[in-house]
Amino acid sequence: MGPRSQILLVIALFAALLTPSALAAEGSQAFWLWSGVRPTAALRDAKTVYLHQGDVLVLAGNAVFERKGLPVNRLTFPHIWLTVRFTTLDVPDALLLRLNRLLARWRDAGNTVVGLQIDFDAATHQLEDYAQFLRRVRQILPSQYALGVTGLLDWAKTGNVQTLNALPVDELVVQSYQGRSTVDNYTAYLPALSGLRLPFKLGVVQNGQWDRDEERRIAASPWYRGTVIFMLNPSRGDGSSQKGYQ
Repeated sequence: MGPRSQILLVIALFAALLTPSALAAEGSQAFWLWSGVRPTAALRDAKTVYLHQGDVLVLAGNAVFERKGLPVNRLTFPHIWLTVRFTTLDVPDALLLRLNRLLARWRDAGNTVVGLQIDFDAATHQLEDYAQFLRRVRQILPSQYALGVTGLLDWAKTGNVQTLNALPVDELVVQSYQGRSTVDNYTAYLPALSGLRLPFKLGVVQNGQWDRDEERRIAASPWYRGTVIFMLNPSRGDGSSQKGYQ
């Protein structure tokens, strides 16, 4: 995304916050705003927004950070997390220090930056290796920032919940979707979340399937912190939400 496109995206964001809209995200207070997704008025009352800020990729055998998403600016949201998608954990300290500088730039622009969220699809049987990587990140990340991760539904059901509870993170957001659709039979995975002993949220895709009764059962856990909605661009030829949540 070039500088001009980034500026236009910021303008669209603020304009959207002033425009009425009827989306299935009503009532939610936390959202993912991924690069390439147009901001909408559903974000107007957002309390927490997870801003996708780029991807860690392997190019020519080296891990590099590819910057994406909104440019650093003063936003109206009470709290923001910076989300970075990792495709490899074999990264140098210099790359992690660059993420620290990005956090500081957003903070210095006048935003309340909660912390860094890492989006990495660790295989369930490799969670201990992932934990080691996260301990390294935690050592490098300045203490004023929280460390969060996204997680897969399968982690709690077939993985070792003790390993999950030992992750050196301040928040886990478990994704109930894949791509832009809700995972089939996702409710079969939810009871295992009751074993979590760290703050967790459930990630749901906008206009996806979501069972409110299941959410009420999960909310019985004192560690549950609500949902995070993954925002989508409207379908071509359909500027409003029709499916909603179940």
